[in-house]
Amino acid sequence: MSTRSPLATRFQAWSSTTSTLHIVLQNAAVALGYILLAELVLLPRFAGGSAATPVWPAAGLAVAAVWLLGPRVLPGIYLASALVVWLRAPWLVALLGAFAPVVETLLVVPLLRRFRFDDRLERIRDPLGLSLIAAPVGAAAAATIGVTAAWALGQLPTADLAWGWLLWLMRDWLGIAMCVPIVFAWLKARRVPDSPLHILEAISLLLSLFGLALLAFGLLPTGLLPPGGIALLALPLVAWAGLRFGARGASAVLALITGVAIALAVFGLGPLQGLSIEAARTVTFVFLLLASTIGHLLAAMKAERDDVRLKRVQLEEQLRHAQKMESVGRLAGGIAHDFNNLLTAIIGYADILRESLEPKDPRRADAEEIERAALRAAELTRQMLSFSRREAAKAKVLDLNTALSKVEPMLRRMMGEDIQLAVSAKSALPFVRVDAGQIEQVLMNLAVNARDAMPKGGRLAVETADVTIDESTATELGLRAGPHVALIVSDTGTGMSPGVRARIFEPYFTTKEAGKGTGLGLSTAYGIIRQAEGNISVSSEVGLGTTFRVLLPRAEEEPATEPETAAQKLPGGTEHVLLVEDDASVRRLAKELLTRLGYTVTEAASGRAGLSLGTDDTRHFDIAVCDVILGDMSGTAMAEALRALRPATRILYVSGYTDEAIVRTGVLDEGKPFLQKPFTPMELARKIREVLQERETGAA
Repeated sequence: MSTRSPLATRFQAWSSTTSTLHIVLQNAAVALGYILLAELVLLPRFAGGSAATPVWPAAGLAVAAVWLLGPRVLPGIYLASALVVWLRAPWLVALLGAFAPVVETLLVVPLLRRFRFDDRLERIRDPLGLSLIAAPVGAAAAATIGVTAAWALGQLPTADLAWGWLLWLMRDWLGIAMCVPIVFAWLKARRVPDSPLHILEAISLLLSLFGLALLAFGLLPTGLLPPGGIALLALPLVAWAGLRFGARGASAVLALITGVAIALAVFGLGPLQGLSIEAARTVTFVFLLLASTIGHLLAAMKAERDDVRLKRVQLEEQLRHAQKMESVGRLAGGIAHDFNNLLTAIIGYADILRESLEPKDPRRADAEEIERAALRAAELTRQMLSFSRREAAKAKVLDLNTALSKVEPMLRRMMGEDIQLAVSAKSALPFVRVDAGQIEQVLMNLAVNARDAMPKGGRLAVETADVTIDESTATELGLRAGPHVALIVSDTGTGMSPGVRARIFEPYFTTKEAGKGTGLGLSTAYGIIRQAEGNISVSSEVGLGTTFRVLLPRAEEEPATEPETAAQKLPGGTEHVLLVEDDASVRRLAKELLTRLGYTVTEAASGRAGLSLGTDDTRHFDIAVCDVILGDMSGTAMAEALRALRPATRILYVSGYTDEAIVRTGVLDEGKPFLQKPFTPMELARKIREVLQERETGAA
């Protein structure tokens, strides 16, 4: 994964400022850099060399500056170019010729953006697109403008027009192809680890370059090398730098080789001895372009190879995490199933105890408190199943304010004493269609992230609000236009950078330390909200906190109100019930309840025992209450066999959990009555009456 250097961070802060003073300073800095590079490559003519240097790095600086800072630095480029030409030619040539780098930049930068150029130079297509497409197009335009201006004003003889144009083309082409990667590599490319091995390699590479320079300048004997062998020796060094040190290493080595090549070309030394100026410039151009392209291609290949390796490691980690979550989910489902059986017995016997006491008996309040505690435990179990994705989603209309109030106590316990929690239910019509467990899961995930973002304490605000989405906003957010209910979670934590904010909903993306975050919380929340036809967005600034905004379509109907069961009489009957339940406590409770309600109950502790009772012709069963998961066989298999023998017998399935195993049985399909454990006596009594009163065609 690439990391930003302190230099890149400071440059980003400097370049992002757009005040008038900063724009002037940016233009001045670019102009100064342009002039210094131009004078540097023109300097050899004052030491007896030729002014026709083989590379013009100022062109690359201009392109990089406009790419990074925008067109606001074009005035600095124009003035700097005009000054460089004016020192050597009439002012009119300077004024006209200075348009060449401006036009060149305005061609190269849009071309790169059109090709979706990545300035980190981490894809093979990026150095190829820069060196072989954008750079020659821009250089050709600049050469045409500059040479035409010089020829038209009498500064360039007609006989030298073609060579002058070709020389300008090669110099600017190389300047862009080599200088732009140097700037981008040291500002944007990934850093190389400072390991001892890399340090030794860097020293070896520098020593090899030094030896190559001595050979090139004739300071070491070269009799064993064929003509041009020195240049061939440079290519492996460029490849070494690109493959081992990435774009930064390749750019640094190429800069050193370019310096040597410029000196050789200017003074006609080394392998270029005896060649004409035209031949020397052409050979140098081809060699440097080839070296630059090879070096940055290999650096890009290294980056892509590293990304593939990192991706493989991430996928392996994700697979291990998914397997671990699968095991945890199965464990949670099994524990919840057994726990729900216990809670069913606790809730049922507490209800029986409460009803057996007089209203004024002080023990009645104790029984009610036991029942309330068991119901709270059942709610926690349901949340555990939902969080482990072991409970089937059941979207229904619910009051978001009520859901928020139910989860508030858990939020307060989770936040701790150093975080102030403020909950505001401001929505007047807070009705949404969503699974209750899932919306609680979203709240918990957002709260956990907020808590982790406030290690020294802070404030967490959770509120609901009414929002109306217009057509344009709905199209932008992927929502239906109309009334929505907003759930807003805001914290005063550390906030997020734009890069983190852009990836916050990606699966397995996390900024937490290893072992402290899975990267699944927010992606899960995103999936839940999108499944509910809603939208979740985030706004955040570093140091200013974070706000998550969830929008859910408002439901047209209100939630179904559950009648008070305390004062209601349990509905009973006189039918014969076959009770097949392998948990002894649940079986005893259900038998006692149903017997009190007037039913005749025959119990069975296993599926085979229930099926044996069902084959007895002397017995008639109106309904079979059957656990889905039995010790010796599945409840569905037992029920289907029973229905084959007695088609008139109705079936009511019960279960303590609803994971994918239950889904595979088809019990949750429409038309098959199902009662989730833990259930209250009222829920059991109502469900049995409901199943018995159904028409035969609608029976399960």
